[in-house]
Amino acid sequence: MKFDMNKKIVTLVNSLREGTAGKTCMGTGNYSFDIITRREYPDGFVVGKRNKYEEKILTMEIGNTCGNVMTMLPYLGVKTFPVAKFDVSPQGYQMKRDMKAYGADVRFVSNMLGGGTTILRCMHKLDDQGQPTMGHKGSTAGKPWTGMSARPCRKYLSSKGGEVEALVNKMDFTPDVFFFDVAQAGHRILAEKLRERGTLVYFECDSDGHRIEDERRRVATYRAFLRCVEASDVVKMSGEYVQDLSFADAYQDKLFVQTMGADGLKFKLGGGEWNKLDPIVNPDYKDYEGAGDWTSSTLIAVLCSKGLLKVKDMTEEAIKEALMMAQQMASYSVGFVGSKGLIHADETFKLQDDTLEMPHYTKKLMYLHGSASAGYSRTSMGILQYLPEDWQLLTPDCSTDAEECMKMLQELCEREKPDLIIGSSQGGYYAQMLKGYKRICVNPALEMSKDVDVKVGSHQFVVNRQDGVQKYTITPEIQEGYRRLEAHQFEGITDFDRENCFGLFGDKDADWGYCKAIFAEHYPHIHTFPGGHKMEYEEIERYLMPLIKKLV
Repeated sequence: MKFDMNKKIVTLVNSLREGTAGKTCMGTGNYSFDIITRREYPDGFVVGKRNKYEEKILTMEIGNTCGNVMTMLPYLGVKTFPVAKFDVSPQGYQMKRDMKAYGADVRFVSNMLGGGTTILRCMHKLDDQGQPTMGHKGSTAGKPWTGMSARPCRKYLSSKGGEVEALVNKMDFTPDVFFFDVAQAGHRILAEKLRERGTLVYFECDSDGHRIEDERRRVATYRAFLRCVEASDVVKMSGEYVQDLSFADAYQDKLFVQTMGADGLKFKLGGGEWNKLDPIVNPDYKDYEGAGDWTSSTLIAVLCSKGLLKVKDMTEEAIKEALMMAQQMASYSVGFVGSKGLIHADETFKLQDDTLEMPHYTKKLMYLHGSASAGYSRTSMGILQYLPEDWQLLTPDCSTDAEECMKMLQELCEREKPDLIIGSSQGGYYAQMLKGYKRICVNPALEMSKDVDVKVGSHQFVVNRQDGVQKYTITPEIQEGYRRLEAHQFEGITDFDRENCFGLFGDKDADWGYCKAIFAEHYPHIHTFPGGHKMEYEEIERYLMPLIKKLV
């Protein structure tokens, strides 16, 4: 089925906005900082060959299922109240700002040391046969992201310590709809409590566990899935993740929806039979990302608009109509790149004020990362874990041009006036040269011109950077800049520097361990720890944190 999308979508969006005025939706679950990129081939694409390509960043903003629904619904007129605990990284703050800009009320969104932020890179590229495909890559605080390994960053609501009860008691309203997409206890308990208040609960299932090989985990996941189904009024699932629908026969008080990709979708209302709806095809398809989230967002908006916030008030005909609208919006969305591409293309939609009230800091620290890395890395997140709440940690991304980087860092220090600078590896190389500040140089790479990451040629960053860039190039001129800095790096050391610049060296550092002797020629304060070049979290806590607190 094809249709004139633009006219129908404008009419649909306008009608929904009229009907959803005053309606609210609270949500919690999966959030991520999405970097949408496109791989371009300047010399063309030849099947069977390694084709030269360039990567272009299209958008960088909040995403993932709950993140999208909480920012799509305001576009359709529904006020949203996301619940989340992000970390204090630049991306963590950006996600909160994004939600506010799209129209969400962020009173239940916090940035804290114990929070989490997942960065997900979505790459549009061509496969080996030259056909369009998508690639996904991500990280959690600099570590590899492979689905469930990001789980700690999805626990935005704990089931322990009365956290859910405190949240509910703090609420001065009852949302019309509650959306959640993770089968974890905290989310489910909140769903149960809001359902008791009369809220329509919408569960977007991410898995029933049938593909898990370990039997105990598979059974536990399925049990958690069923408990969330029990706590919900509307259950939406993908045929890819939930295939056996026999469980639905046990429930007479719910609306079940299963999406089937190119085959459309089907639904089951109460004790009725499954009804299938044909897909709506968009001939201008560009990107399927976000189609499922638009389906959920539009369905929620339609239910709010039509006053169908109780399953007993729903009819099969009304749900069929609602789902056809949801399919129209989802089909239209795939004509744009990025999950919220259609919002970006709407010139009538204006982002709202995204300013945030930042916390008051009593101390300001700066962390400088190693080569081919970024400020938001495993080490900086490790340091953050052990800092007092009122201490700020600045984590700039260092330029790969040493002289350019030193100029940037000197200007940053003059502006921010950090109480302490901590540099690791290449960051220690820079920290040592930032004279006049208290510094800790962790395994400093004092002869960076010899480092493999700054050899002439093309290199890959190992951690996501704020600008989304993945590759960098070292030219002979840049490498010579490292040599020029090294030739003068110990000039101008004062008594203050000798007293306030500490070296911390791993006794098993096979990379730059020999720099301990070079450092000791200029500074008297030398400390060691029983570890290698990169500090583990327990080493940060036991050996680095005492030095930090001694100097600050």
